[in-house]
Amino acid sequence: MIAIVGAGPAGSYLGYLLARQGKDVAILEEHDRIGAPVQCTGIVTHSIEKFFRLKQNVIAKMLNKVIVVGKRDRIEVNVDEIVMWRNKFDEFVAEMAQEQGAKILLNHKFLQLNGKSKIKVKDKKNNSVKEIKADVIVGADGPYSAVAKAAGMDSNYKHYIGMQAKVKLSMDTKAFETYFGSDFPNFFGWCVPESDEAARLGVGCLENAQEYFYRFLEKRTGKKEILCWESGLIPLYNPKMAIQNGNIYLIGDAATQVKATTGGGIIPSLKAAQTLCDCIVNSKNYNKEFKRHSGKELLLHLKLRSLLNRFSDKDYEKLIEMMSQEKVRKILKKYDRDTPIPLVANLLLREPRFLYFAKKIFS
Repeated sequence: MIAIVGAGPAGSYLGYLLARQGKDVAILEEHDRIGAPVQCTGIVTHSIEKFFRLKQNVIAKMLNKVIVVGKRDRIEVNVDEIVMWRNKFDEFVAEMAQEQGAKILLNHKFLQLNGKSKIKVKDKKNNSVKEIKADVIVGADGPYSAVAKAAGMDSNYKHYIGMQAKVKLSMDTKAFETYFGSDFPNFFGWCVPESDEAARLGVGCLENAQEYFYRFLEKRTGKKEILCWESGLIPLYNPKMAIQNGNIYLIGDAATQVKATTGGGIIPSLKAAQTLCDCIVNSKNYNKEFKRHSGKELLLHLKLRSLLNRFSDKDYEKLIEMMSQEKVRKILKKYDRDTPIPLVANLLLREPRFLYFAKKIFS
């Protein structure tokens, strides 16, 4: 039996793939319902269609442009993006797993490993502790993964604090906004429409997140009122982290499989699920296979994040000016952030002045 701890998209999609291969799969979720609490902006590129077609009730908005805002200037770039109802998306992927025969056990909290083939869990519904035998154990339980800690695989974790709230705000419902510069040190701010009256507004920070968030909230909305919080931790990709230890594996946020440029982890975790399924079914080394399939892309995101963290406001203005060119806009429209290698290669080819920034990555 394969025990997957965590019924987020990473755990559920892996469960779906393994169950489709005829494996006996149990997915353990500590909450009483799938998709709660919401801790994600829920915006993805159309690269998600490489994995499955979303049901219509999962989609909140379809966006056709991004507004990039610097200290002084701003530009609009045409894109194709999807804003999802994150709780409904999680439920959708979990239903896929169940339809293939995977069992989902709600209110089951992972407590500890008992050797290499047993896990101790708490059934929160009846407050009882029980043991589950498993040939394979997968930690898909997010940042500060309890499975990673129990297996001694949680070294060198580093996270951004993603402070996000739903707010009342009328804005262009076909566009989302990203904010860069010294007002958003080490990461960025965002404002994503959810409906005609509400938006998801947030900032990512290494520290002092609340201070930066409320400053941004008041500047963008003129108010300090929120409808609800949707905050969470954003892991920074660690290429040195072990994600397999014998029959114990990590995936998704638990494995820091997140794009360091944007904090997005949905697409990388779905791709990682395909890799991990193949490794489990065919007894391959997941540490090596993941790096072969996804390591270069996530490492490039990490290097780009390191570069952006050294940007001054002047650097951002120079970047925005270069992005405003039509030849650059066409590339940004053709290649999304989930295909970073061809995106960066074509940007450098079409606009050699990007080498001004590229040199800093490898310096």
